Amino acid sequence: MESTVSSQNPDALKVIIFRAAEAIVSELGASQLTFASLSERSKIEEATLQQMFPDRDALLTAMIEYRLERFRVRWGAYESVLPDEPMRELKALLLSNMSESSEEKNLDSAIFAAAASNPALLQTSADDVEGLFDILEKSPLGLAQAAILFFSVRGYRLFEQLGMCPMTDAQRTDFQEQVMRLARMMHEQRNGD
Repeated sequence: MESTVSSQNPDALKVIIFRAAEAIVSELGASQLTFASLSERSKIEEATLQQMFPDRDALLTAMIEYRLERFRVRWGAYESVLPDEPMRELKALLLSNMSESSEEKNLDSAIFAAAASNPALLQTSADDVEGLFDILEKSPLGLAQAAILFFSVRGYRLFEQLGMCPMTDAQRTDFQEQVMRLARMMHEQRNGD
């Protein structure tokens, strides 16, 4: 095992741990995410992992927070490159939801699986979704129309996470383009353009 673990930056160490955990879930499934498998994959002693995360739920909660932070960064990146117009925030939200990596989708699947036995794990995500609904409500489309787009994207994501989406890459790209086209059309219709 790594002997310099304790001297590493705690944030860098968490990234190593979370990436190893995502890889385990992606390759082997959520049930295989244990401190022993995480120690083997990350090369970090089990005792160190348990000092940082007293139990699996604490690890999963930290992973959820890390995953939400990555989502916020991606959302901000989209927002920074989109034109400065009233729909920018909503478009960035939709694009950031549609551009997740397979590791992030697998992590979400692991979180769902863990939440089946401990629903409290979803509280961090629930709090985040509440904030998203504030943004949907304030969008130029209003809550109802913005929610149609949001739930369309989230439904697509759920099917992807569950491995039940039969779309090809070309079909996925077309879906994403159509969602953005629909957002533009809804905005134009609402504003009488």
